[in-house]
Amino acid sequence: MSARAPGRLQGDDLIGEVLRNMEEGIFRIGGKSLVPSVYRIYLHPDDFEPFRYVAPFISGEIRAALDERLASWNRSKRRLAHSLLEKIGAGEAIEAVEAVRASDSWIVEMYPDLDGKLKPGEIEVYSDFGAPQKADYGAGSLTRRIFPKGQEPHDEPAESEEPDVTATVLTSARTEPVGPAPARAAINDDDESTKPRAFAYIHYVDNQGPKTFEVTKNQMVIGRGGRSYWVDLKLETLPDVSREHCRIRRDPETGRFTIEDLSQFGTAVNGKPVGKNSSMELPRRGAISLAGVLDLKWETA
Repeated sequence: MSARAPGRLQGDDLIGEVLRNMEEGIFRIGGKSLVPSVYRIYLHPDDFEPFRYVAPFISGEIRAALDERLASWNRSKRRLAHSLLEKIGAGEAIEAVEAVRASDSWIVEMYPDLDGKLKPGEIEVYSDFGAPQKADYGAGSLTRRIFPKGQEPHDEPAESEEPDVTATVLTSARTEPVGPAPARAAINDDDESTKPRAFAYIHYVDNQGPKTFEVTKNQMVIGRGGRSYWVDLKLETLPDVSREHCRIRRDPETGRFTIEDLSQFGTAVNGKPVGKNSSMELPRRGAISLAGVLDLKWETA
């Protein structure tokens, strides 16, 4: 491993951890082995700062490394299959299991850890297969690993080596929803009588487009979510919005709603700040601003 200034992360460190994360996220289906296509890298803010203005370049280098590793795996599989066929004198080729990414292109994003969960020198990588998130279901990272800088990782496997892409059990990758699916997700839309009552509606536009969320519970949490952060309304937006940004509660007796600010960069209702760890009553209609980067249109039923 190349020498580096103590405690300072290099671009090669990020590439190495993303490649390891890709290997852990392999999912076997049919005659193919799918690898995650979306990678979100979180760094301590002090570590992120040197990368801030070169993040697009580093993301491009990581995408190139992912392409190279994927091609290397498939070349290795074909060589191995051809060698075995020659040894046994088989007349017909046997198609090797192909490793493919789950969507059309790689998505690599870098963010500072604004929730204060990472120490300097730690790298957190979230990955998923890139399937569009349905409006009514929680969705999130499929793999997550933290690599302390002080603890040197194992050496990178040689390019000719490959993971066991034929294995049907992932070694340490996990599949977990970020948040519980709202109750209406399990309801047959054709049966209006069994639908839970919507107490309020939240209209918003995040990175995945315009959506409407029906509030059907007396308590809900809104935020970006994460494997360790269960939210009812998961937002795909800038990291200024905390993973658990705010909580909305409904009083069953009066039907009134209150909002509590759980965030680092603030929550406001109709321009008035709620205050960190404080609450205020929600009007029948209004605008909820999250960290000044995403507005939610709120209206009671």
